[in-house]
Amino acid sequence: MGLPRSPLRAAAAAGVFALSGCHTYLPVETPALGSVARVHVPVRSALADPGLPPETASVEGVVLEAGDTLVLEVRTRRVIGAFNEFVQENTYRVPRHDLVAVEVREFSPGRSAVLGSAIVGGAVFLAIAAFRGETGSGGSGNGNGGGRTFTIPIRGW
Repeated sequence: MGLPRSPLRAAAAAGVFALSGCHTYLPVETPALGSVARVHVPVRSALADPGLPPETASVEGVVLEAGDTLVLEVRTRRVIGAFNEFVQENTYRVPRHDLVAVEVREFSPGRSAVLGSAIVGGAVFLAIAAFRGETGSGGSGNGNGGGRTFTIPIRGW
């Protein structure tokens, strides 16, 4: 007996979303137009110690221009109340000489494979543990109603 079709489809969709969520940031000199980039810019303050390196702030957005000035489109989402969402789109212009670092977000197949293996391994472990359990006797036994009981052994605890 297998699962009905709709839970199988839901499990497949969850797996696809889980595997597509692994990204990494790679440092670049000039990001490609339309790519998602994270830039680090120094935070200037009158209170900062001139002997220490400046603190940096990170801004992530879609690259619109990449010349002497890097132009990013940044979206900020805020949830107000139960059903209201406020989306603000800003355009940041950062001169190239003010940038500390530029990183481009890219899909990471290695991390995705590790995450997928962990999810599948956990599901297989739980399925094996569930099906190795003991089956109950019928309706007139010790009161468990013929249900299936199982114990998951955890080593080292």
